[in-house]
Amino acid sequence: MPDTVVSLFDAHVSAQPDAVALSSGDGSVRWTRREYAAKAARLASAFSALGVRPGDTVALLIGNRPQWQLSDLAALLVGATPFSLYTTAPPAESAELAVRARVRLVVADPGLVHDDHIPAGVPVVTVDELDRLPTDSSFTIHEPGPDDVATLIFTSGTTGRPKGVELTHAAIVFQLRALDSIVRLDGGATVSYLPHAHIVDRVVGHYAGLVGGTSVTTVADPATLFDVLQRVRPRLFTSVPRIWQRVERLMRAMLRDGATHRQLASRFGLDGAHWLVTGSAPLPASTHEFFDSVGLPLHDLWGLSETTAVATWTGPGDAFRDRAGTVGRPLPGTAVRLADDGEILVRGPHLARGYLDDPQATAASFVDGWFHTGDLGEWRGELLAVTGRKKDLIITAGGENISPSRVEDVVAESPLVDQVLVVGDGRPFLVALVVPDFAELAHHGLHGLPEEVVADPRTRALLDAVLDTANQKLAKAEQVRAHAVLAQPWTSDSGELTPTQKLRRRTVEESNRALVDRLYAATRSRDRHADSTPTG
Repeated sequence: MPDTVVSLFDAHVSAQPDAVALSSGDGSVRWTRREYAAKAARLASAFSALGVRPGDTVALLIGNRPQWQLSDLAALLVGATPFSLYTTAPPAESAELAVRARVRLVVADPGLVHDDHIPAGVPVVTVDELDRLPTDSSFTIHEPGPDDVATLIFTSGTTGRPKGVELTHAAIVFQLRALDSIVRLDGGATVSYLPHAHIVDRVVGHYAGLVGGTSVTTVADPATLFDVLQRVRPRLFTSVPRIWQRVERLMRAMLRDGATHRQLASRFGLDGAHWLVTGSAPLPASTHEFFDSVGLPLHDLWGLSETTAVATWTGPGDAFRDRAGTVGRPLPGTAVRLADDGEILVRGPHLARGYLDDPQATAASFVDGWFHTGDLGEWRGELLAVTGRKKDLIITAGGENISPSRVEDVVAESPLVDQVLVVGDGRPFLVALVVPDFAELAHHGLHGLPEEVVADPRTRALLDAVLDTANQKLAKAEQVRAHAVLAQPWTSDSGELTPTQKLRRRTVEESNRALVDRLYAATRSRDRHADSTPTG
């Protein structure tokens, strides 16, 4: 039989039963592969006693603690499909996903679960009860097939209702073997600290252990991440641009105090890393250049839930000067091409089976073996560059087609910019909403409440210069003619970011419509005044 997530974990247990498989960052949990397997088998029997059967769905509402990985594996052993709910999502959104997934059981942290999280009639067990649940004496471990669904990943829902991406055992196994061909996973270490409902943590913080044989350490408190990394010293570490930019600021401060490059790597637990990865959003070139200069090059990956995370990659041995601005080459064993309109298409064994109960969306996105990603790209030699989202294209009143993400990436190259949104669809020119990086402004002597800092003329002068610099790098139609500086960042709590920190453009535009209208009115008034002023 072809390999599955379950069969490969069994093989690792047999090969090295006493190797550490799963730990907690605070040291309270340290399970060997043998112990992990035994605990998962017992919990699977308990799930069976609660009525979970092959083909059912189990929802997990658990933070970054070993009981999440344990519950996920137990669900696989009973033949169910586990999926994770975002711990920060509104309860009503979680309940809707649970209904759509036809959840048979919910496993939750007691501090996270509320009555309105759970559809009526669905039993709930908390992680504190797992060791005490009664078991099913007739239970036998289910042996899944490679085409069985191993998990559901609900998309971020930036432009509509989230879709349930069905990932099979075969897709996950292929993905992990491809990653293992780039950096050996077995015997290494990774950490689990990102949201479980996102594909990245499932791959790096779970399947890397089950399929790849790496040791996984969970990080319950994000504030302790760097301390845990110092102890774990992961072989593979991946993070998002915001965290890399935070590390850059801290490292620059250490350099000013006389630290060496070796001390920087050791302080953040990165001195054992063979592959440092950035993804989910573009990382400013200046941050790339900084990490390259201190001997810790960051490597861009690109992919989606539908590609089981990674579709293209850059890795050890790829010089930054050669790969700058790209997301690399196709994953080994896959194919990437561009459609006539520039949309990126992907084909390979790591593609999702489709979308849960949505044959229309499945047929629209998976065509003749190719997944239509919705991202736009261009080839730079043999490497791919992502230039924007197909649905996000701005068409100005003059008929210019503009990728807002490209413009935003150029503006966000400045460390003074935390968030930026470009507006201009159907308008004569582009304007921008900018949230500054208040920590960076503090280095320029700007302190106080966010509203006070934004109102300071020095802030306006600094950000005017940022936009002027960005405009010099942009084509005329892409240039930002006016901008407003906001005091409050966009968050998932406000509904302006998805749980995966992607911008909900329509939501942000709608909540700032009056401000955008004032920007356009003021700019047009200024233009009319300039046109009517005598010049000689």
